[in-house]
Amino acid sequence: MSYLLNDDAKALRESAERFFAGADTLTCLRQWRNDRDLTGAAHGVWGTMAELGFAATLIPEEFGGVGLDRRASVQISEIMGRTLANGPFVSSAVMAATALLAGNSAKLKTELLPAIAEGMAIALATEESARHAPHAIQAVAKHDSAGFRITGRKVAVIDGNIAQKLIVTAHTTDGANIVAMVDANTPGITLNTRMGLDSRPLVDVMLNDVHVPESDLICDPADTLTVLDAAYDMGRLHLAAEMLGAAQEAFDRAVEYLKTRVQFGKKIGEFQALQHRAAILFGELEIARSTVLKAAATGSAEHISMAKARVGDIARHVAGEAVQFHGGIGVTDDFDLGFFLKRIRVAAEQLGDSAFHTERYATIRGL
Repeated sequence: MSYLLNDDAKALRESAERFFAGADTLTCLRQWRNDRDLTGAAHGVWGTMAELGFAATLIPEEFGGVGLDRRASVQISEIMGRTLANGPFVSSAVMAATALLAGNSAKLKTELLPAIAEGMAIALATEESARHAPHAIQAVAKHDSAGFRITGRKVAVIDGNIAQKLIVTAHTTDGANIVAMVDANTPGITLNTRMGLDSRPLVDVMLNDVHVPESDLICDPADTLTVLDAAYDMGRLHLAAEMLGAAQEAFDRAVEYLKTRVQFGKKIGEFQALQHRAAILFGELEIARSTVLKAAATGSAEHISMAKARVGDIARHVAGEAVQFHGGIGVTDDFDLGFFLKRIRVAAEQLGDSAFHTERYATIRGL
C-alpha cells in the first residue's frame, strides 16, 4: 500500500495551507484566552472551514459530503496543528461522522451527516477520567416505555460546550452497552466548562435522567464497542496529525531562531552542540510523519495506536527542545512557543496517552 498522497489529498492540503496562513489564528487564540471566551475558542474558524468544505471531507457524496479518505483529512489536522487553529473538526467532522457511518441507523445518517457537512457541531461524550478507559462505560441507562433514561458524567468532552448534539454512551441495567444521539438542550443535561491548559474549553457533561428514544440509538447494542472504537481511532489518528503539525511548526521556529540569535559574537546555530540537537529533532519528526502516514493509509488500530503513542512522545520532545533553544524567553508570552507546547501536551493525553496506546499496541501484537 502506498503512503504517498494522491492528487485529492495534495489539493486539500494546499487549500488548507492557503486558508490557515491568512486566518491569523494565533492572534485570535490569544484574544480568546485573554477574554476567557471559551465559546469563541471552541468555534475558532469553523464557519469558514465548513464553507470551504473541510467539514465534509470524510462524508460520502450521497450525504452531501466530499467523500475523501483518511489520507486527505489528516492533512487538515496537520495544518490546524501548525497554525493552532480551533474548530470542531476532530470532534464533529471526524469522530461524530465516523460513528454515524459505522452505525446502522439510516434515519440518523440521513438527518445528521448532511448537517455535519454543513458545519453542525456534534461531540462524542467519552469515558475519560484519570486514565483513558473507553470500554469502561460508567453512565447508566434504565429502560422506560419509550426508550432509555441515562444518568452519568462525561469528562473532558472535546468541543462539548458548542455541540448541538452529543453522542452519549451508557451501560444498561440488563448488561448491554448503548450509544445514542442526544440533543444538547435535552432536559437533564448540564455542562461544566472551564479553560484548559491549552486555552481551549475543558468540558464535563452531566446527565440526570436524560430521556433517549430507542430510535436515536446509532447502532444495535451488540455493535456499540465496535462503533466506538472506529470513532475513537479516527479521532486518535487526527490528533496525532495535529501534534505532528504543531511539533513541525515549533521546530521550524526554533531553527529560524538558531539562525538569527547572536551570542558570544556568533549566531547560536553555529554551535555544533545545538546543530546536533536540531538534527536529532529533524530525524524524529520524519519518524513521526511516517507513522501518521502509515496509520492513515492502513486505518488499523495497531498502526493508529503506534502513531498516537510515538507522535505524542516525539512532539513533546520537539516542543520542549524548541523552548530550550530559545532559553528562558521561550515560554514567555512574547513568543508563541508556549501555545504549541501546551497544545501538544493536551492532545497527547486526549483519547489515550502514550502509555495507554503502547499497551494497546502490545496487546494487539500479542506481546
